[in-house]
Amino acid sequence: MHQLFHPEGKLADVQTLQATRKRSETRLFALLFAITIGITPLMTLVGVQIGFLLLASLGVVILCLLFILRWPSIGLFLAVGCVVLIEQNARPIPIGTDRLYLFYWPPQLEGLVERPIGFFFLFTLLILVGHRLSKRQRPLLGGPLFWPYCCFLLCVAWGVLHGLTSGGSLKSTVLEVRPLWYLFLSYMLAYNLLERKEQVQVFFWLVILGATFKGWQGVYIFIVQYGGQMHGHNEIMSHEESFFFVALLLLVMLFCLHHRRRGQFLVALLALPPVIFSTIANDRRADYVALLAGMGVAWCLIFVLKKRLRPLLIALMLFCALLGGAYTLAFSHASGLAGAPARAVLSVFNAQPTIDKDEYSSNIYRDIENFDLKYTAKQNPLLGYGFGKEFLQPVPLPDISEQDPYYTLVPHNTIYWIWMRLGPAGYLALWYLFGALIVRGCIIARTLRDPYLQLVAIYVVAVAVMEIIVAYADYQLFFYRNVIYLGLLAGILFKLPTLDAAQQGGERNETTRHIPLSAVAHVGR
Repeated sequence: MHQLFHPEGKLADVQTLQATRKRSETRLFALLFAITIGITPLMTLVGVQIGFLLLASLGVVILCLLFILRWPSIGLFLAVGCVVLIEQNARPIPIGTDRLYLFYWPPQLEGLVERPIGFFFLFTLLILVGHRLSKRQRPLLGGPLFWPYCCFLLCVAWGVLHGLTSGGSLKSTVLEVRPLWYLFLSYMLAYNLLERKEQVQVFFWLVILGATFKGWQGVYIFIVQYGGQMHGHNEIMSHEESFFFVALLLLVMLFCLHHRRRGQFLVALLALPPVIFSTIANDRRADYVALLAGMGVAWCLIFVLKKRLRPLLIALMLFCALLGGAYTLAFSHASGLAGAPARAVLSVFNAQPTIDKDEYSSNIYRDIENFDLKYTAKQNPLLGYGFGKEFLQPVPLPDISEQDPYYTLVPHNTIYWIWMRLGPAGYLALWYLFGALIVRGCIIARTLRDPYLQLVAIYVVAVAVMEIIVAYADYQLFFYRNVIYLGLLAGILFKLPTLDAAQQGGERNETTRHIPLSAVAHVGR
């Protein structure tokens, strides 16, 4: 007892602890140094064999997997970060992010049935199941959209079986089915990993920052790599990039009309110049139409939810309609980037062969493609054509195999693609899935009390509508990045009521905690 309270005893104990800590740190340093010295020659040898870029990628992957082992929710943020930043395929002109092996394998590993992103999803879900089982919790939650997904996947399984037994190729079947599988996996990932409102905010920070980076990347590509000229190029970036750009424009609109998350709103506003420039330069016509539809859906939901804003919303709609009409009339025949959106929207409905030559040819190609898809679907109107087989071409398509090696398997119109492959049952299951997402999303938006979470619900419903529109014209259900993004948003949407209830409960508890005791006593009397 005397030693515990004596100053000299305290000093001796502190010195002993410091000496012990110093010895531990010395041993740890020596161990790490020995491991580094021992592993460096091995890593050098491996790097020479498989390439140092691939070796560095493996190191990053291992580090990410270690983080997920400890905190599975990190998998959600890694997923959205990869989707908004990394291209699905290598581009003709390397831009860095298209050479990251996430959605395709390096040449040394080609031929595996699953892609790296798919293994990542499965690993994250497996770790999450392990964490929950260790706590004696339910391994995975399906949520309200689970059974619509199961219904659709059951039809997909039938399409696989029917296709393989009627001459379909296994390799082609896996290629076609994989994005539909990712649509389900990403939904399960988001629905099970999302636990707090702050995670939703982090998710959308990544979406905003990702679109900002890709916008500036588009400016760099146009100015530096293409020399400021689009002659000989149809787009400057991948097709799916434009969808993320117009989705950011939709988000800015929601920040303006519904609820302003100050930090995210300001960053999104700063991102508008490069994003708008890159959207126009990338020249994807269907995305302009989808943006107009998405904004219309968001406007209708805000109109229903915010009665006091209805006069302003009506005035704003009329102003935008007049401004948009005037812009279209003024720039519909103008050359250059300034008139590109007007020309693009008009060319979707009425491309002139003498003015919009590329758009006119593209429209003709899609008309032929749609005719061939309908013809193929009618060959087996009840069971569908099945996966893994080239669709029939009673009217032959131009050979575009250099630009698209799968053009006879997956058409531009991926809505008709599902109908042709799965027949009426699979087609109805797809619409049941989208219908459940949109209708229940509208109901969720009406019941939420937190304005930010309500904004997210409106955004997800509008993006789902945009997805359907672009899927009619531009491979939308075949691109991994698009279907994964939609799946993540669907998982977030159906978790919002739980987050909102927790948020409201926390606010009530905080309010109760600050009520003066005198007030409580007064109520008691």
